[in-house]
Amino acid sequence: MPEVDKDPVGTALKDVWNNIHGWVGHRVPHILKLIREIHLENNVLGDIVEIGVHHGKLFFLMAAASRSHEKCIAIDLFDDQEKNLDHSGKGSLSTFSQHIEDYFPHLKHQIVAVSADSMSFTPANIRQRLETTGARLFSVDGGHTVKHVINDMALAQELLVPGGVILLDDFLGPHWPSVSEGFFEYMRITNRRLAPFLIFQNKLFLTTYSEHPQMMMQLRKLLQRDLVLEINTPKWRHAEIGEHKVLCFA
Repeated sequence: MPEVDKDPVGTALKDVWNNIHGWVGHRVPHILKLIREIHLENNVLGDIVEIGVHHGKLFFLMAAASRSHEKCIAIDLFDDQEKNLDHSGKGSLSTFSQHIEDYFPHLKHQIVAVSADSMSFTPANIRQRLETTGARLFSVDGGHTVKHVINDMALAQELLVPGGVILLDDFLGPHWPSVSEGFFEYMRITNRRLAPFLIFQNKLFLTTYSEHPQMMMQLRKLLQRDLVLEINTPKWRHAEIGEHKVLCFA
């Protein structure tokens, strides 16, 4: 039997929203809660990883959804900002570390902060360098250049366990068209096993190809449960990205 879902994302939400600087859609925590339910039901196991942490607004919401045996790995340039070529964030290791002490001391033993340029990782060495066997949640929010997006999506693909979920930030965002360009180029030349299933508040959510139909079915069922008055309105519709059916929220 899966463990009881006590909505740890919701519990962490007040501290994250009031005290941690960053950019996350106000309804994204609800989607993280639903993904956690799906992962519990399907017994999907793996670590939590984010490339591009800034001060940790999204990272701590994802970490709050972790199980006690799962590592939460934060990868950022942090104070090495001269490598931040497009200024798509401004990480601070001291600020991030203080947030752990102030709001999430119970997660301290699970969190690993890695000061690095994601372009220094390769799919062949990322498992060894991060000391992880795989990720079930992976946020791609690092450099927003085309090359960064292609590189970071390839890293996420390598680590993602079957049924895991990748969150790509700023997809179709008007301020960062290079993210969308990088994604479609990645899908054309590098993708081996990922399929998008949701566009929601500036993020594209992807899972593994074989688990895509089940993810769509389970997510739709949970949205029908939670958003019964909204899910059948024009705010939601099905679309396609390549060969993949995607649920879109406007």
